[in-house]
Amino acid sequence: MSLNASHQFPAVRLVMNGAERYRLIRTVADVAEVLVKDWPSDDGEEYINALVACLDAYKETIPALAAREALIRAANEVRIPHFTLVC
Repeated sequence: MSLNASHQFPAVRLVMNGAERYRLIRTVADVAEVLVKDWPSDDGEEYINALVACLDAYKETIPALAAREALIRAANEVRIPHFTLVC
């Protein structure tokens, strides 16, 4: 998979740094970006698992939805509120 390609999944919104900063996550690329640029802690077990899931999703060894699920577990680990958008 090209790094420019996007594997979409049902959107999830993270509440980063309080209600003033929402992050809409719709693709594996979005997951990778938020983990690398905005994550408050880089040493949690679920954080590392989410990074690995992103890489695996890019390599297409796991579905993109698995990267989304890993992100949600990582958010729970550091108590980042999140919700799923239903369209």
